[in-house]
Amino acid sequence: MALSLQKARGIMRTALFLGFVTSILVPACATEPTDELGEETAADGEEGKGDAAGAFTFFNVIADTRACSLNSPPDCGSGFFVSRANRTTTQCGRGPAQSQCKLDLFYWQTGMPASVSKGYEDRLREGQSLLVRGSIQPDPADRGATLVVNEIWVPNTTEFVDGVFTLVKDNGVRCITAPCPSLTERRLNSNLFADITGIDFDASSADAEAIELAQSQLYGDGLIVVGYRDYDSRGGKVRTANRFFTKAPVPLF
Repeated sequence: MALSLQKARGIMRTALFLGFVTSILVPACATEPTDELGEETAADGEEGKGDAAGAFTFFNVIADTRACSLNSPPDCGSGFFVSRANRTTTQCGRGPAQSQCKLDLFYWQTGMPASVSKGYEDRLREGQSLLVRGSIQPDPADRGATLVVNEIWVPNTTEFVDGVFTLVKDNGVRCITAPCPSLTERRLNSNLFADITGIDFDASSADAEAIELAQSQLYGDGLIVVGYRDYDSRGGKVRTANRFFTKAPVPLF
């Protein structure tokens, strides 16, 4: 009886140990990843307050391609729509903030030749999108506004995707063991940031050459990634690259 009881206790201890190990391993796989940069909050802040990392004043730009009718606004089908990446409102001029701004003019303060800048405008009119960094400057007579562009960021694909826009750069951290948080991602138009172990490019459908070029940008101007929080096989935090942008003049297509 004593031997049988000892064996039973040993089996019980083994079962408890295995259950403890399983409780450590399961949560990372079974629970939905929490994205600390995923939602717009008051902690995002505004331009000029803690923007030492240069993550503010990024705008999504698309052309106004609406099909117009007799009852459409006079500006229907011309110009461009501009909105802040990751934010629900954009300050278009001196009035209240709006979901997006309708602009007719660009001022390309990028140092590029006029012919190159015009090429980007032509891309927009063809239905493509751009991500730019700059400022919206209202006309002194309130006759509209101009988007002053300082940087142009070109997407790896024309396909629109959902996700959080983050600017990712190598932070210089090097580790002996994995996971190693060697990248820092900053939510665009926000003060929020997080250290991550890598970028998952699988969802981008980019080829090896495009991904290699994108990875090289992590050591310079950075790479803008649109995607979601995930974990790698070792439990490290990553960002899925459903789409990514490189700073011009390094277009990917």
